[in-house]
Amino acid sequence: MKIINFFLLIFLILGCNENYNQKKTETSSSIIKWNVNDEPPSIKLCDEIGSEFERDICFKEKLTELIYNNIDFSKIVVENNLNDTLIISILINKGGKISLLKSFIPKKIRNQIPIIDTIILKAINNLPNILPATKTNIGVQVSSSFTLPIILKTK
Repeated sequence: MKIINFFLLIFLILGCNENYNQKKTETSSSIIKWNVNDEPPSIKLCDEIGSEFERDICFKEKLTELIYNNIDFSKIVVENNLNDTLIISILINKGGKISLLKSFIPKKIRNQIPIIDTIILKAINNLPNILPATKTNIGVQVSSSFTLPIILKTK
């Protein structure tokens, strides 16, 4: 009986030795589903619109407008007219900072404007912080990503 009590005591000591306060709960982004009650990222101007559909359109239009306003083509000269679309993927982190994830730039644009990557990156890095997305069911701000088209036209 003493041997059973001894092993039971050892089992209890070793089993309770782990510090559970130091463990963090990680939630995989593939598990979290976007809910209709969650709040997508926004710009203060669009945040007051009642309809979520219209608020989403306003956000994407204003974000695209902010990017266009930050693009500096003042020193760029092209040989041929351009009328093409490049696609950018951006990340809006938990703090509302916008960064470039990746871009798809057609060869026609890249040939005419070899520094287009730098121009786009600089334009996005100069954007102001915005209101990040919020998962209302867990009450935290989350990162989100968007893909936006940018149309380049020259005359």
